[in-house]
Amino acid sequence: FTKQELINLLRVPPDKIAVVHHGTNPRFKPIRDEASLERVKSKLSLPDRFILFVGHLEPRKNLVRLIQAFGMLKSKTKLPHKLVILGRKSWGYKPIFEAAERCDASSDVIFTGYVDEGDLPLVYNLADALAFPSLYEGFGLPLLEAMACGVPVVTSNVSSLPEVAGEAAILVDPYNVEEIANGLAAVLENEALRHESIGKGL
Repeated sequence: FTKQELINLLRVPPDKIAVVHHGTNPRFKPIRDEASLERVKSKLSLPDRFILFVGHLEPRKNLVRLIQAFGMLKSKTKLPHKLVILGRKSWGYKPIFEAAERCDASSDVIFTGYVDEGDLPLVYNLADALAFPSLYEGFGLPLLEAMACGVPVVTSNVSSLPEVAGEAAILVDPYNVEEIANGLAAVLENEALRHESIGKGL
């Protein structure tokens, strides 16, 4: 995807570009150490069941629609999950917090701020799903990190994200709030789909 952007926008000849895909740090893996998981859960005051977002808080990450989709999901289902948004504030972050305040499930939207890199694999392992409906990514490393930890992923069908996710993730239209909500519901409620996504992700 980034190669094509370079060709289209900067007119770089294709034969001058070599694509090297990312891998993940080996620390991103399924973790069964209950003491370590409980330590991070307590340290960050994480709920028992949650949907996770990882990334900077900025417009490109589409967090306003994710929060709206989460509110829709909570109003339509009895899912016990909260939405945990992990990452630093970046440019244009204020509408994200305003959306959280307006959300019918506002008390279930949790902002952790920055989390130590050493704790991040444990946070992934505690999550029931990664929601990453970004509007634009050059790659999208949280997808790989979540999949390596055995966490099912719901992500966008635009930019680089289908390339990174392959057949392992649930792909949704990031501009469609209802589609984001339905994608999350599918991966949280459909056990067969959930296990299939985890297996393909790993």
